[in-house]
Amino acid sequence: MDEIIIRYWSPHGRQEETKFHCGHSKIDLVMRAAKRVDLSNLKECTELVSIDLSNNMLEELNLSPLLNCMKLRDIRLKNNHLKELDLWPLVNCASLGNIELSENRIQGIDLSPVFLRARVRMDSSVVIQADFILRYIFTHEELAERFNLVRPDGAPWHAIPVIIWNNYKKKSDDMSWSTMMQRMQLLMKSIDEEKWYSCQRGLLLGLDIPELSGFDGNPMNLLDTADSIMSYKEARHAIYDRTLELLEHQFEDEGPTLFLDIEKMKNTRASKLIPRIVELRRNEIEDTTIPIKGSKAFLKPLWLTHYGYTMLKVLDMGLTTDLTNLQLIKSSFSELGFTIRTKEVQVVHESFDSKGSQSMQQYVFNQISGCYDYHQLPSSIG
Repeated sequence: MDEIIIRYWSPHGRQEETKFHCGHSKIDLVMRAAKRVDLSNLKECTELVSIDLSNNMLEELNLSPLLNCMKLRDIRLKNNHLKELDLWPLVNCASLGNIELSENRIQGIDLSPVFLRARVRMDSSVVIQADFILRYIFTHEELAERFNLVRPDGAPWHAIPVIIWNNYKKKSDDMSWSTMMQRMQLLMKSIDEEKWYSCQRGLLLGLDIPELSGFDGNPMNLLDTADSIMSYKEARHAIYDRTLELLEHQFEDEGPTLFLDIEKMKNTRASKLIPRIVELRRNEIEDTTIPIKGSKAFLKPLWLTHYGYTMLKVLDMGLTTDLTNLQLIKSSFSELGFTIRTKEVQVVHESFDSKGSQSMQQYVFNQISGCYDYHQLPSSIG
């Protein structure tokens, strides 16, 4: 079996080397007093499952040789001197499950490339960055579980991670649109269909197009007309027009109108959609029935309509309510000229025959329940 050589250097510049078989599943270079290590030969190790470089003195590390290590599950870099680390070479490592980065000197790190797969353990002082596409993919509880923060004394930090969601316009100042789009596509192709609605919300908010962020379909379609040779400004323009086109098709199919801001659409190219949106929003209410079981009313169907969502937010309602509050809801809609229908039921189903997809329903109900109310720094949305 072929052997590979991994070279590393001590703080005094002395070169050392160690040999491994290409077919080994684990590379262990723990406590070698290594200040620098060359992993370039690992590109031959397609069976690699784990690499452990803990308890060294590494100041930098190039992970590019791990690009094609599809079986890689575990990376351990605990107790080094790393100040920064580029994780993008790991974006296609589909098996990656754990990354240990605690006890380093990293101030900030972009977790986008491993966000969907790996659990990451790092110091509580690290500022986490991530692509805006990922903004609504996980609830705050899921984030706290995936990204484990450690205090300087080694004790776990149980707070919800603070995340800077990378605004695309700011990102375009130091990155070409070609690179940005390539990274978007790499992330989006790994997002399950049940998260598509969350993905499009993040993408369009990150592009500063929140008024159109109600597309209920495959978010990859939003990038159809954006070419890699475009500037960021040109690409955003193309995505805007493509979103309008997709929303028109959505409305032809009597699709949902949630999160479409007609006030912001006025005096823009999107204004042509406003009459149809208004018509559909009235139809949404007229087609909605609230199930009642015993003394409890289930408001999920109403939350999935624009007027229902708006009214229930104002009235500070949850996903269920009692009959007294139901009467308040009905009277509030009556003042607007709407009649809210109700129906006594024996069984309340988890999903409803709304005009929106299961992906949209999951996003809406998570948002209403406060599942996305985790912290973010103000600069993330500037």
